[in-house]
Amino acid sequence: MELLSLDLNLVVVLHAILEERSVTRAGKRVGMTQPGASAALARLRRHFDDQLLVREGGHYELTPLAEGLREELGEVIEHLRLLLAARPGFDPALSERAFVLQCSDATLEILGPALVHAVAVQAPRVRLDFRPINEAVIGDTMGTLRAVDLLIVPRGLVSLPDVPSADVYTDRWVCLTWRGNDTVGDRLTESEARSARWIMPYRSATGQSLPADAGLAPLGIDRQWAVRVENFTAPSKLLPGTNLLALVHERTYRQYPVPDLRELELPVPLPAFTEAAWWHPSKARDPGHRWLLDVLLAQAAALDLPAGNPTGRRDRARRQER
Repeated sequence: MELLSLDLNLVVVLHAILEERSVTRAGKRVGMTQPGASAALARLRRHFDDQLLVREGGHYELTPLAEGLREELGEVIEHLRLLLAARPGFDPALSERAFVLQCSDATLEILGPALVHAVAVQAPRVRLDFRPINEAVIGDTMGTLRAVDLLIVPRGLVSLPDVPSADVYTDRWVCLTWRGNDTVGDRLTESEARSARWIMPYRSATGQSLPADAGLAPLGIDRQWAVRVENFTAPSKLLPGTNLLALVHERTYRQYPVPDLRELELPVPLPAFTEAAWWHPSKARDPGHRWLLDVLLAQAAALDLPAGNPTGRRDRARRQER
């Protein structure tokens, strides 16, 4: 295909239509009126000789061709964005760039204040856009990486063997309950852990659970949730006055303790976990991205959040980029 045979602005419109599955929402996303977006869709249909978007009942679905295009187009758009944003270097003192970081609320509470302060000092006009973790992030991690600068999630939560990453800090799980809960002692038995009702972050309707549950699985413990939240810091605040249990991140619990809670010993010790930063391979040669990663790792190290030797982290990241 000759590039001149298709207005490249239509590629952006196409990406919005395939992502939104709605001409109206796609138009708003790219700053185009509904008639303009409809006209763009008509041109795209003629170009591809395919309907792309078809009505089924009360909603729209993508055609098989459009589904295939959607999978490829996100990466194409990201490469174009990086290509057009390319500069010979990155000067944080002068940059007005916006960086997108996707992380849990726990990571934001632990590392966010120091990172925001460091960026404000070094790059006063740079913007940081923090976005929360949700099931969609885990379900389409590569799609997420195309849309963000850094994704910070625990190793083991996602499987990305060919994606560059760097360890940020380690943490461990703490089991908590309300101090007035007299249904359990200070140490949970296997039977009590099985029958207990839990407050569980990110427990999906399909049964997807946290990496912590992998440590309990050999004992036949499949935790039953009574309350589900997409949040790691909320469970400890929801426990008082109930007989519910929760596994929480130790660092956030120690930093922001909730009164009237007590710790419980689990039937088996759970291994520590490592929060890692992941990024799309296309960002490997972006000096601005490298600056952001170095600032992030420096703040983690300064806060005494060990994740191994800092030099080793950077060397590891560079090895994975190659």
